[in-house]
Amino acid sequence: MGPPIALRLAAALTLAGLVTGTRLGFGAAQGQPVPPAVPVSVTGAPATLNTLRLAIAMAARVAFGSQASTAVLTLTDTQPPLVPLDASASETVTANVAVAEAGLPPASRPFRVALTNEIIPWNDAETLLVSNSPETIPFGKVLYTGALTTSQTVRLLFHHQNGSKTQHMFVSITLSNPNSDPATVWVQGAVGGPSQEEVTPGHTAARLFLNDYLRHAGFLVRLPANATVALFVEDLAPLAITSGIAQVGLVDGASLNLQVAARKTSESDPPMMSYAPDFDTVHQRGAFVRPQIGRTVTYAVGGPPVAMVLAADADLLHEGQTGRLLQGNYGVVYRFDVTLDNPTEAPATAALALHADGGQARGTFVIDDQIVESPLVQPNAPRVIYTVPLQPQTRRSLRILTIPESGSNFPVRVTLGAP
Repeated sequence: MGPPIALRLAAALTLAGLVTGTRLGFGAAQGQPVPPAVPVSVTGAPATLNTLRLAIAMAARVAFGSQASTAVLTLTDTQPPLVPLDASASETVTANVAVAEAGLPPASRPFRVALTNEIIPWNDAETLLVSNSPETIPFGKVLYTGALTTSQTVRLLFHHQNGSKTQHMFVSITLSNPNSDPATVWVQGAVGGPSQEEVTPGHTAARLFLNDYLRHAGFLVRLPANATVALFVEDLAPLAITSGIAQVGLVDGASLNLQVAARKTSESDPPMMSYAPDFDTVHQRGAFVRPQIGRTVTYAVGGPPVAMVLAADADLLHEGQTGRLLQGNYGVVYRFDVTLDNPTEAPATAALALHADGGQARGTFVIDDQIVESPLVQPNAPRVIYTVPLQPQTRRSLRILTIPESGSNFPVRVTLGAP
């Protein structure tokens, strides 16, 4: 079977000129030159901490090669500490990455990374890929496979639970370049969990994703020919849940494959049951086009409240091959352009309230570029999540971005009216 993956990683990074000296960092071996930093291009206004961490982890996986696809890789720290990186700015850091193979303790390996925030065109997703069926996985299998062509951008939503009560399970999201020439890929990613709480992983992923989405934050990765690299590998304890959202664009290259797979600690890779028949007819999987919905809303002080419904029946996307509806519209970005009017002679306040109509739910909202998180809301107990002061005889506009969160129960309503 060969040496453990952590040892192979150290050897690979050393051969690549990425690791020298002792575990204290680079340059510890006196008289030896410090190796050049690995160049990593990011995007965003600014590039967020979540983006920088994921970009560094992906750089380590690319440097190591395809064997890293089964390892859990975690960025433990950097020197200097990471801060959001403004457009056109650069920063060189020494990163420590912990690499853990199943059944073995993690090993930390340092390498230098030169981060540069590039300004490139941004494209929203044309298609939403959903991997939620089977939601609870009793044995390892390939859960979803999708493909991109040149200049295409897709969004992936995944939400799965380890169905084993005794074994850990590894859920991996991989990007594969099946061609004989390298490919350049733009990636934005957010993952929540692992957790045994139903709502928390999806809420965490939505919060990170919306913050990155708002700022067009992501990173570029150069995939070698015929190479597969993991974007995420999540180690799920028994009955734990993971949830994530990624947006992937093929900048150059003929095609790109994207896959979601799971395997237990005791199973081979790929799992032997990869092509077992599907057995979850409740949850969803497939490709859904145009995963952005826009609405215009107007509210006047003294008038009735207005309602913004997320995942109403008329909004539900259709799966491209089967025509099945995307119940809950999970992974679809909603944008509400709101006009607020106070025609009265007195100051007033408008309140946004979240109503959980289908069961307990949480929400994340970008309101005028500010991230607003709701508490856990129960049916028939709406909660105010945001208030807007309005001066007499004034009108103002408000932009709201949000996304239905995996693990919560959608549809939900957001009402705008008097407190």
